[in-house]
Amino acid sequence: MSAANKYRLAFVEYYLRKFAAKQNRILDLGCGMGQYRDCTSASYVGLDVTSQDYKAGCPRIVDVVASAIAIPAPAECYDLVFSVGALYQMPNPPKVLSECYRILRPGGRGLFFDYNRRTQERLEAGEGMKRPKWSQWELKRLLEKAGFRSCELLLPIGREIKQPTRTIRLLLQELLGQWVVITGVK
Repeated sequence: MSAANKYRLAFVEYYLRKFAAKQNRILDLGCGMGQYRDCTSASYVGLDVTSQDYKAGCPRIVDVVASAIAIPAPAECYDLVFSVGALYQMPNPPKVLSECYRILRPGGRGLFFDYNRRTQERLEAGEGMKRPKWSQWELKRLLEKAGFRSCELLLPIGREIKQPTRTIRLLLQELLGQWVVITGVK
């Protein structure tokens, strides 16, 4: 197992496999070590603001070094844009989401895995840096404002759950969990 693969989250892999088809072009925003590079047969591009290794010595595997508020890609060139635990660290998340919408083909999907308000507050205290914070419903509204439709809150598990259990799990995730998982379509 590579160093990057040990940091993979099973629920991220599950949703990438669910939403990325073989012929798709996908963009990983804030790709870091590129740990999801080979979990689908889609054409993967990793974007990060730097290609410098992490302080702990872990390498960054980056294809495009750029800011997510000005993605160097033409409009409508990706089928899926996703981000794992990075959106809250990016300057101007609403602008980032608008950029994601711009580069998606019609019918393309945004898929965002980010920390919820409770976890963001804990990280902010530990890092000593002010960051944006949101509940899953607030992040859903940000996606909708960026133009995404059919926005859906997902659970950070690697399987589907039916109602009413799904609603209960979403509420518990907001109160006790650490993730916001959301998708929307252009």
